[in-house]
Amino acid sequence: MKNSNNKIYITLLIFALVSLFLVIFGVWPLLEDIEKNSKELISAKNSIVVLNSEIDEIENFKSNYNIFKSNLEKIDQSFIDINYPVDFIKFLEDTASDCGVDLEINLPSSDQQVNTYLMLQLSSEGTFSGILDFTKKIESGPYLIEIDNLTIQNSQVKGEMATFNIKAFTKNETITQ
Repeated sequence: MKNSNNKIYITLLIFALVSLFLVIFGVWPLLEDIEKNSKELISAKNSIVVLNSEIDEIENFKSNYNIFKSNLEKIDQSFIDINYPVDFIKFLEDTASDCGVDLEINLPSSDQQVNTYLMLQLSSEGTFSGILDFTKKIESGPYLIEIDNLTIQNSQVKGEMATFNIKAFTKNETITQ
């Protein structure tokens, strides 16, 4: 009887070990694969939803492009072509002349230039109201600029003298030399 009990225990132990082995090496990896695949499926579905939304936005933009076109062209024109800034410099000179201001434009060395804007150093002479009018006109002009470090000094001989830097934002990402 003891022998038959031992056989039952051994058989149960072998069955338990085989069952444990099957669970560890058979069922467990399957469950992990199912979990991994379900996460990938959810991620793929989310990507599809995002892509469909982006496609809808692109189609909407394409269908309304003619509405946006004039505004996009205006925005594009407010940036300076860094490889050909003649129009911008002419704008500065004409505006200074209209305001009765003498203007000198200095371009800092190219190592001080940043890819997103052109830095110019301006020196001007004229009346205080002329210099103030000049700065207002260039700030509200057709180009996207920022005035930095404005210094106005009173000169007995020449009237007011102003020096300042302007950042003129550019279209191009690189400066060609």
